[in-house]
Amino acid sequence: MNKIIVLGGGMVGSAMAIDLAKKHHVLLTDVDPSALEKAKEKCEELNTLQLDVTDVKTMTETITNFDLVVSAVPGFLGYITLENIINAEMNVVDISFFPENSLDLNKLAIEKGVTAIVDCGVAPGMDNVILGYYNETHKLTDFECLVGGLPKVKKWPFCYKAPFSPIDVIEEYTRPARYVEHGEVVVREPLTDCEFVEFDGVGTLESFNSDGLRSIIYTMPHIPNMKEKTLRYPGHVEYVRVLKESGFFGD
Repeated sequence: MNKIIVLGGGMVGSAMAIDLAKKHHVLLTDVDPSALEKAKEKCEELNTLQLDVTDVKTMTETITNFDLVVSAVPGFLGYITLENIINAEMNVVDISFFPENSLDLNKLAIEKGVTAIVDCGVAPGMDNVILGYYNETHKLTDFECLVGGLPKVKKWPFCYKAPFSPIDVIEEYTRPARYVEHGEVVVREPLTDCEFVEFDGVGTLESFNSDGLRSIIYTMPHIPNMKEKTLRYPGHVEYVRVLKESGFFGD
């Protein structure tokens, strides 16, 4: 069994910690003790610790007792937390949805002898792996990722339930979306270029621009056209646009 520490006890971080605890010694940390209590109720084998990742000294002293770090902190903490983990010379798997370019830390990771696997969620994450698989056997010219975690039961008005950090859900609605068109990086406004898409067994969904390509913009430069669009039930985008234009997503 390996010793693994998970930073961030939210919906995704706690789920990963509980899953990992089936085969490893896992410590789940979070600044909020109530989040740790909820996770502990679901998995008695899970060890927990209240920890503030912005306290760099304490975090560094804590993580160096483990074999692997999993970072599942909110996006606004993601980049600096990843940098601090690398500086502590710890191997890390990171799922944080931060706006900065993670590859800016590549030189530091090499200097520290660290393996940092970033963008390791569903999308970005699973789609990167799928793209990499087909890249080995096909000459790719276009890549489009359609992704969205949707509730089975639609409840008016938004017909949505955040499956991860609500702060990062809002980021999907506010962060400019980077695409690749004809080999050039272009920027689109989020919540634009809406299209209806039909899925068997699900029905009609609407897609919109979102900033999910991230690292593959730089690791797959030979693919001339790439984009990611987020999926929601029809009508969701219009309601969110009203909130955004009314200033509810401002600082």
